[in-house]
Amino acid sequence: MMKKVMFSVAALALGSICFVGGAGKAHAGIIPYSVIAPHEYQLPVGDAIPKDGINLLLSYNTFRDEGRAWDGDSGARSLFANVNKFAHIFKIDGLDKFGFLWEGVLGFGSLQLKNNTSETGMIDGQTGLVAWYNPIPNMSCVLEYWLYLPIGTDNLSGHSWDHSFAFMFNYHTGGFTFDGDFGYKLKGDYRDMGMHLEQGNVFFANAVFAYKFMNQIEPFFKVDYQTTETGKDKATGAKTSGQSELALGIGNQFQVSNRLSLALWYEAGVTGRNTTKTNAGYARFIWSF
Repeated sequence: MMKKVMFSVAALALGSICFVGGAGKAHAGIIPYSVIAPHEYQLPVGDAIPKDGINLLLSYNTFRDEGRAWDGDSGARSLFANVNKFAHIFKIDGLDKFGFLWEGVLGFGSLQLKNNTSETGMIDGQTGLVAWYNPIPNMSCVLEYWLYLPIGTDNLSGHSWDHSFAFMFNYHTGGFTFDGDFGYKLKGDYRDMGMHLEQGNVFFANAVFAYKFMNQIEPFFKVDYQTTETGKDKATGAKTSGQSELALGIGNQFQVSNRLSLALWYEAGVTGRNTTKTNAGYARFIWSF
């Protein structure tokens, strides 16, 4: 039971951790849902969920070299983010092919800028609801909603109330597992230090392909993409540029124990515009209790 539960998780919608720079500065950011790894949407239903539910603690960590940008200049050197999520999986009697989950997120970030200053503190909180359906035993179809709370420290906050909606999918057979998603993030107005910006909404898509040879050897390949619409400065009416990036990653999933798993991977941007170039290492821990 616990071995199956280890992979029963919903993805963290880690939003862009960004700073607002001057003209020509590219925004530092993380592609939404780029933190997903194998079995992210392999979720239990029916009798696989105990009466009292399942509790999970997830830790998503990334270190990014932010020194290069696709267009313009980057104002940052590096970014470290540690994001921790508590998730509670539960069921509703009579809906044996469905599962449900509530999740809450708090995290820490450290952003190093090129002007020799840094910002360290809490990133924006998140809370969300997830529902899924298993049409067949080895397939999950998932819907997720996230609310982004602008409670983070200054430069680590998005300074806006955002919402995202995503459809996620898992299919596994034998040693092969596929996890994928696509979604839309509705960005609220940015308000900070006298600035009032209408932000562009974000479309994102992610995919993970993995093959498990044994508990310690499960290599995987990732594809992550996002594109952001243009926005507007509410004070001047001037348009702000949109951005996009496509990144590829490769890594390995480790099953440490029945209650603990670890995924490690490296990811690099292959094309983009008006954003810093992804050059990052990731680690995802999952502990079930």
